[in-house]
Amino acid sequence: MASSRPSNNGVIEQSGAGSRSIIRLLSFATVLGVLIGAAGLLLPQVFGYSHSDTVSDRKAVVARTTDFAVAYNTYDVAKVDDYQKRLKGLLSTSYNKEFVKVTDTIFKAITDKKQVSQNAKALEVAVDSIDKDSAVALVAVDASITNTDAKAAIPRHLRWKVNLVKQKGEWVVDKYESVATAEATAGDPSATPSAEPTEGSTDK
Repeated sequence: MASSRPSNNGVIEQSGAGSRSIIRLLSFATVLGVLIGAAGLLLPQVFGYSHSDTVSDRKAVVARTTDFAVAYNTYDVAKVDDYQKRLKGLLSTSYNKEFVKVTDTIFKAITDKKQVSQNAKALEVAVDSIDKDSAVALVAVDASITNTDAKAAIPRHLRWKVNLVKQKGEWVVDKYESVATAEATAGDPSATPSAEPTEGSTDK
């Protein structure tokens, strides 16, 4: 009666095939592990900003825009040095240079008006767009002006688009432009500091 046991050669061939299958399986598992590990390293870089970093930056942009809107609309033309000092830390290096030139010129021109802007309040701030090093925010801010032509406070209702950049790890204002205003006028209240760039200009 013939034996049903496989020959030695058959056993060797089956053993070799099994070993090759195990090796292929282990190789696949190793490659998969490497890919998963690499993904773990890359995912925070690719997707991390759109999560926790964005939340943090959005809060910083809103805070900086609020500070800028309030500080920009709080001044006394007789105290230009104080005004420029307060705004310096909120502006980019290039934009601050322009701001200083503009305020020096305008404040000198309206010194005799004794103009004062006060009661500034940011009503609403919204982040329109943001990435790792730049952002655009929209802000609505109210303030009031008095001068020699208007003893009673004149309300000002301002709506701005504010461009910010990250400079040395901090968000600063790089420029702004008016998007809608409804401003009461008396005397010369429109002669307020404005470092707005002309259309199409850049301050970076």
